[in-house]
Amino acid sequence: MELLEKILTLIINHEQVIRRISRLVLAGLLVFTFVFTLYSHHSLSSRIARLEEKLDSLSSDISSVSKFKEDNEKVVSQLESFDELKMKILTNIAIANLKLDQYSKAVFNASDSGKGFARVDSAAGMFFLVLDKVEQVSDGYKLYFRLGNPQTCVYNGFTAKLRWGKKYDDQDKSITKEDWEKSLKSSDMSFQNKLMPGQWTSFEISISPAQPEDIEYIEVKIQAEQISLQRAS
Repeated sequence: MELLEKILTLIINHEQVIRRISRLVLAGLLVFTFVFTLYSHHSLSSRIARLEEKLDSLSSDISSVSKFKEDNEKVVSQLESFDELKMKILTNIAIANLKLDQYSKAVFNASDSGKGFARVDSAAGMFFLVLDKVEQVSDGYKLYFRLGNPQTCVYNGFTAKLRWGKKYDDQDKSITKEDWEKSLKSSDMSFQNKLMPGQWTSFEISISPAQPEDIEYIEVKIQAEQISLQRAS
């Protein structure tokens, strides 16, 4: 009880000092609070600014990625269009080659002789070719042909390029098409016969040695380059 009275007496006697100290402490707290608030605001502003920079950078990156994606899609689309164009061109070339190759040679089987004619194109015109008959001789065969000239010009001689052999069987896996091509025998024969307009010209070719299976495939190409035309009257 006496201690409490002493404390109260001390406070009353030093009331002015205590008030000053309280004011100083309060002022210090206010200054500290103000400074801390300024620092926090500045720090927060700096953080916000950095975040905004990062957001701008991310937005720029996103825009770059989007542009790259668009450019990439354009490139892919152009490549696809190029591939389609290339495929069309290759297809057209292949079809044109097939059309050209279709009549570059006449192909016969000896067993089908006398059963029709085949068209054969040369560098100087179109012809019709018939295998009339096949005649067996001592060590081979004699082939009888007729060559028709549907043009209005005269051809002074021609060359028949012949290949013969077994017929190619695409079901036979023991031999490739290339090896079969190499197995064919060949011969070139030149004739001085004139090929008159609208007429057939007969010629013969002998092949030997040859077995029956060797005349299952007979291929003939015609070369006729010397042309005669009538002068206008």
